[in-house]
Amino acid sequence: MKPQNLFAEIVLLFQALRQWGEALHEGLGLTASTRGILDTLLLAGAATVPRIARERGASRQHVQQLVDALLERDLVERHGNPNHKRSSLIALTDKGRALVENMRAEERNAIGRIQAGVSDHAIEEAEQVLAAWRTALQHDTERRAARL
Repeated sequence: MKPQNLFAEIVLLFQALRQWGEALHEGLGLTASTRGILDTLLLAGAATVPRIARERGASRQHVQQLVDALLERDLVERHGNPNHKRSSLIALTDKGRALVENMRAEERNAIGRIQAGVSDHAIEEAEQVLAAWRTALQHDTERRAARL
């Protein structure tokens, strides 16, 4: 498979995962984007809106809108930031942590029920290939940003 074919398949997989997540978590009233913010905070801990935006490759304004919606639902909260007076740290509330952990458990269970006919060895190889491409793309992005 040529790299461009792999990238095309990744785009299709991304779209399928997004739709699958929407269907799986349909009753929660969360978009894929808000679930992504919650997931980022679970994995990386409290962060500023600009940092979340950088990590997710989104605009600060868009992430701020998502965070505001999550604040209204008491899924995240603001904390003072000792490194910056105007940029609060955003953290999961206990309610938000429980929700995202339950979502992740439901996703693991659902994935475990899906039999795609792919061996554990093939999955491990795919993970290595995807990680290598992700790293290469991140380095290329940083290199390009440094030229600006």
